Amino acid sequence: MSEKRKGRKPKIAVIGLKGLPAYGGSARAGENMIFFLKHEYQFVVFNTDTHTSRSSGIYNEVEQVVFRKFFIGSLNTLYYYLRSAFYCLFRGDYDVIHVFHVDAAFIVPLLRLRYRVVSGHRARPHLAGKWNPLVSWYFRFMEWVFFKMPADVVTSVSKPVVDMFQTHTKRKILFIPNGILFNHNAEELPSIEERDYILFASGRIMNGKGVHIMLMALNKIGYKGRILIIGNRRHSPGYSLRLEQLAESLDVRFIDIIKDKKLLMSYLKNAKLFIFPSFFEGMSNMLLEASSMQVPIISSDIPENKQVFDDDEIFFFKTGNVDDLASKIQYVLAREDKGKEVVEKCYTRLKRDYDWEKISQKYAEIYHWLYKNKKPLNRHDNAIQG
Repeated sequence: MSEKRKGRKPKIAVIGLKGLPAYGGSARAGENMIFFLKHEYQFVVFNTDTHTSRSSGIYNEVEQVVFRKFFIGSLNTLYYYLRSAFYCLFRGDYDVIHVFHVDAAFIVPLLRLRYRVVSGHRARPHLAGKWNPLVSWYFRFMEWVFFKMPADVVTSVSKPVVDMFQTHTKRKILFIPNGILFNHNAEELPSIEERDYILFASGRIMNGKGVHIMLMALNKIGYKGRILIIGNRRHSPGYSLRLEQLAESLDVRFIDIIKDKKLLMSYLKNAKLFIFPSFFEGMSNMLLEASSMQVPIISSDIPENKQVFDDDEIFFFKTGNVDDLASKIQYVLAREDKGKEVVEKCYTRLKRDYDWEKISQKYAEIYHWLYKNKKPLNRHDNAIQG
C-alpha cells in the first residue's frame, strides 16, 4: 500500500456494473452489496453511458467513472472491459479489483499484474441459445479462462457451478448467493391500476427464459384472465414474434423492461401468480424479488432455481413440460389457502438466507482477506469458507 493510502478506507474498483442506478440483475446485486459496504470501503465503479445517464462523479458516497460508448455497438462491452482495465493499470490506485462477470475473464490476468483481484461467476451466457456460433464460443472460452487463469478469489452465485467446476480450478470457489433488500414498504411503492394478473418479468426476454412454455400452458387450460409479460424483447425479434402468435388467444399485455425498481416491485406486488419457466439461470434476482412481494411462485425445476427455495416454499414444475406447468397453474389458482401457506414459508426462508445486509459481509471478508494477506485463496486453504 502506498504512503498516500495509509489511514484511509481500502479502495475497491468494481468492473462489470455497467450502470448505476442499476436495472439489470447483476448490477442490482452489486449495487446492493455496495450499499452496505460503502462506509467500510471506498468504491470506484466503472460504467458505460449506454447503461447510465450520469456523468463521472461521486453519487451517494460512491465514485462512478463513466466511459463513452464505443462507436461500434456490438463491441461496446469488450471496449468497456478493456477501457476499465487500462484505467486501473495506468491511472488507478486501488487495493482490490472486483470483476463481476465471466465474460470479462480475459482482463483478470492483466489486472493481476498490479492488483489483487476477486471475480464472480454469475451466469453461463452461452446456454442462452440466442448467440451466433462465434459469440457462443467466446463465452465458452471465457468460462475456461475464468477457471484456468483465475482471479485471487473466485466466487459463484450458483451451487451447481461450484460443484461442477471446483475440481477444475486451483482456487477455492466460494458460494455467495444473491439477496434482497428488505426496505420495500407498501406505502412507498408507486400505485398501479392493474392487479390480479399472472406475471412474468425479466430484463431480457429470450428463448431460454421459457416464456413460450408459460403461454402454451395458459392456452392449454383456456385461461381467460389478464397476463403481463415484462422485459426487453428487442434482443430476439424472431422469438418475440413467436410469443405474440402464442398470445393471440390470450389477454396478454407486453411491457418493455422496467428500470424503475419500485415500479417493478409494484407490478410484482399486484400479481396473483408469478411464473418463472426459465431453462437456465445463474441465481435469479427476479425469483427473490417476487418472493419478497409475497406472491405465489411457480418455477421451473432447474438446479439453479431449486438451490434457492425448497419444494414447500414455491411450486416447481418439470422444466419445459407444458402439461405439468398447466396442471400446476390450475392447482395454485384453485387452492388459495395452499398458496398462502407456501408464500409464508418462502418469505421466512428469504429473510433467513437472502438478506443483503448479511450477504454483503461475505464480500467484506473477501476484501479484507486480499487487503491483509495479499495472496490467492486456493482450493485447500481453510480461510474464508464463504
